[in-house]
Amino acid sequence: MEVAKRIHLIKCPWLKYFVSSIAILDDAITLVDVGASDSPRTAIYPYLKEIGREPSEISHIILTHAHLDHCGGVAQIKKETGCKVYVHKSGKPYVEDADLINKELHERFPSICPREKPGFESFKADVIFEDGDILELDGRRIHILHTPGHSPDSSCLLDEETGVCIAGDSVQGRGEGRPLLFYSSKEYAESMRRLLQEPVKVLITGHPFPPFNEAVLRGEQVVKHINESLKGIKELKSQVWEILKEAEKPLSIKQIHEKAVASRAVTIGCILEDLEKEGKVKRERSNGIYKWSVKR
Repeated sequence: MEVAKRIHLIKCPWLKYFVSSIAILDDAITLVDVGASDSPRTAIYPYLKEIGREPSEISHIILTHAHLDHCGGVAQIKKETGCKVYVHKSGKPYVEDADLINKELHERFPSICPREKPGFESFKADVIFEDGDILELDGRRIHILHTPGHSPDSSCLLDEETGVCIAGDSVQGRGEGRPLLFYSSKEYAESMRRLLQEPVKVLITGHPFPPFNEAVLRGEQVVKHINESLKGIKELKSQVWEILKEAEKPLSIKQIHEKAVASRAVTIGCILEDLEKEGKVKRERSNGIYKWSVKR
């Protein structure tokens, strides 16, 4: 699907949705995100061949973040094409040690995040970028916007020529358990406020998030989607705070999540961490489980 001039969306099947892989077609091919480990074979390579290009033309892969459904196909493509891989500096440790994200989540939230096997093959990052960097690719200028929240390395790529912003999972929308955060609710909200100030004409999200349930948003849809994302996390954070204020005893993440009936337990955990940093709540360990209460 051509989204804009020489910018194509490739839908990589993933669970009940799809993961967006973006092919930027110039003299060579740049991919932004590459789906899960089977995505090159099942989606990316077939799409490129269908439009008359070859996988061997892939010269760069740029990652919006280092999660298995977005970087799982990197190791295979890198081995087969010799392409260079770009990732935000915060994501470098996670792509070079695929076990790290699961290890850290288990340490932060042991009761809801069991240790799991890595979901992708580790690989070397060739180029590290930071917020504000400009990537020059075949004459195309890609502006890096660091938009943490979903993950510490989450970044958006803004094509200056077309106004297309490739967002990965940085802008989650709401509904169906969204937002799904693994890092910080506070930084997620700050990232949404920042994006509202950027000249985005077309927003490509990593999955077809609610409320539009489409991966390509244009015009007024862009602003509404970002605003809904901001409202969603603000409302959820307020809800968690009210649950804790009304609780007669400390609550676990699972207990708070059951009362909130929204989002995912790990997102509740991220909110609690931010409230703790703000000095509003405290945690205690009881029978091997962290429990949270308002700091009096």
